[in-house]
Amino acid sequence: MLQSMARRKQTRPTHTVNQVIASNVAKARMLRGWTQQEAADALAPYLGTKMSTASFSAIERSVDGGRVREFDADELFAFARGFGLPIGWFFTPPSPMDDIGIAAPDAPVDGLDPHILMDALLGTDETIDEWRELLLSWPLISHRVRRYDDGRVEYLGRDDPDVHPRLDLLDDLRAGMSIREALGDVDEARHVLLQLADLLAELASEPSEKKPASKPKASRSKTEPK
Repeated sequence: MLQSMARRKQTRPTHTVNQVIASNVAKARMLRGWTQQEAADALAPYLGTKMSTASFSAIERSVDGGRVREFDADELFAFARGFGLPIGWFFTPPSPMDDIGIAAPDAPVDGLDPHILMDALLGTDETIDEWRELLLSWPLISHRVRRYDDGRVEYLGRDDPDVHPRLDLLDDLRAGMSIREALGDVDEARHVLLQLADLLAELASEPSEKKPASKPKASRSKTEPK
């Protein structure tokens, strides 16, 4: 006999990736200290049109799960330029402390763990190599020169900045995430480690207590019975 299985009750809220982006658009506006109108003005040159205050408000309200605003790649590029923030800012998931799951077609009722979105954003040991190779395909610093008919070459300065050092930033971000995941609050862990180092240094500097040398036991001489 077939038995119907009740769907497990949702125990925490979930956000779609579009809601994550909407939340981070609101955070970006507050970070810059802009009103919604000022944010719309700043974004207008990069969007190619001026967003109304009502439209901007609808983005921020969509976090609450009403009518969820869907974003496209062109808008995200415009947001990054208008707010002066990396595109990754807008994909950054809520902190695990907020206990918000990431909704996705393959997600359970409570959503995916936010770390899954973070792994998709920053890469993992299993996925980063291909991206690194793609980034390294960019040339090193290029320079502009002008060649004259008489053979002279005039140096006009650097043309494009070298993007390769930015790979170190990516490594630092991933390392910081790993440390935070293993140790929790990094500042608190640093404080504990410094205290431990001070304690070890103090112990090492204290003179060791010398135990009194034990006197050798006198050997018993065996006497032959008379």
